[in-house]
Amino acid sequence: MGRLVEVAPGVLVATSRFMITNTVVLVHGADALVVDPGVHDDELDGLADELIERGLRVVGGFATHAHWDHVLWTERLGDVPRWSSETTATLTSLDHDDLVADAEKITPVDRSRLGAVSGAVDALPWDGPDAVLVEHDGHRHGHTALHVPDLGVLVAGDMGSDVEIPLLEHGIPGPDALAAYLTGLDRLAGLPPTDVVVTGHGHVCDGPHWRHRLDEDRRYLDRLAAGRAADDPRLVVAWIRDAHDEMRAMLDKPSWRRWASGLDLPVDPRLVCEPLLEFLGSRPGDVAAYSATDGEIDISSVVAALPDPALPRVGDDGEVTWHRASSALERHRFGMDQPAADAPLVQPSQLDAMLVPGRCFDRHGIRLGRGGGHYDRVVPQLRPGVPIIGVCADDRVVDRLPSDLHDAPMTHLATESGVHRVR
Repeated sequence: MGRLVEVAPGVLVATSRFMITNTVVLVHGADALVVDPGVHDDELDGLADELIERGLRVVGGFATHAHWDHVLWTERLGDVPRWSSETTATLTSLDHDDLVADAEKITPVDRSRLGAVSGAVDALPWDGPDAVLVEHDGHRHGHTALHVPDLGVLVAGDMGSDVEIPLLEHGIPGPDALAAYLTGLDRLAGLPPTDVVVTGHGHVCDGPHWRHRLDEDRRYLDRLAAGRAADDPRLVVAWIRDAHDEMRAMLDKPSWRRWASGLDLPVDPRLVCEPLLEFLGSRPGDVAAYSATDGEIDISSVVAALPDPALPRVGDDGEVTWHRASSALERHRFGMDQPAADAPLVQPSQLDAMLVPGRCFDRHGIRLGRGGGHYDRVVPQLRPGVPIIGVCADDRVVDRLPSDLHDAPMTHLATESGVHRVR
């Protein structure tokens, strides 16, 4: 580990030879608070020696999250209080043996002191400047940055790195991990402006550069979720490229469908149907509707209110056609009601609006359907300018879904908050 460098008054940083890992020391008088000390045993000894040289005594420690390289400690730093978020404290206790095993692949460790942290709430109980806990579940459950507003400093943990791509939490579904990471980025971006940011891995940066890094992380995650080719300059190390490939596999369409199939409908369908009817009321003409199956918003009240709607019929060959819904309906083996085969046919070119069900949609109008591609094939047959309205609940609208060239985006989304044109 390199020697401690002052990056702001009262803030010292030393960098390990392992993955450009940063240790942060907050100084108040002769007191030192050590954040994420690491990584190799000789580096920990060197850190302890330099603190003694500087006349500093360690009064506490902090771990930003429950990964092995952030929960290390050594006897030479003293048996002082060590804190983390309550979630991190729980995880380090539950996963202690695994954390030790991972650490010992790299360096000898003090097993009894690795991960020996206790949960803190809101701010650290030390005599120095306020060190406010900023907890989220991006990268790792209970991940916590330290914001020191009086010093204009943010100790960001493993977020916003210039050498490491955003790494989603392992062991939970990809869509949930993606949402947690984006929420973490929003939490960090919502903090007051800072002068200096120290990330867990990489180089110290100033406030404007930090904002740029957060934007780059959002851009990377957007491309990852969309299934687009990666062009991030951080993808230069083999293990980072491997992690990228693993995360991309966690966010493919089958993964999203598995995730969506476990969701309950979170909203009374009437709350979606009322604004949808108001929107359609100003657009008379032929409307293609649908009969809901599991996981889709029931729009039967909309169908009943329309003068002569069309409903889809799935033929024996799997092809979908649209027919007048005025005749008696029959139950399809997939569970939806559909017009009989002899019901009057409605050509897509006749339609003035189309209502499309989906388990979820993204903010760009991409739909997560059942994989048959029926709507993708009919949309090109509609007249230009015909509204294509995806129907779902607000919390089923995600930032980005994977898409292919043949995926036909919606022009509008109808939720309980209204009917909105997609961007």
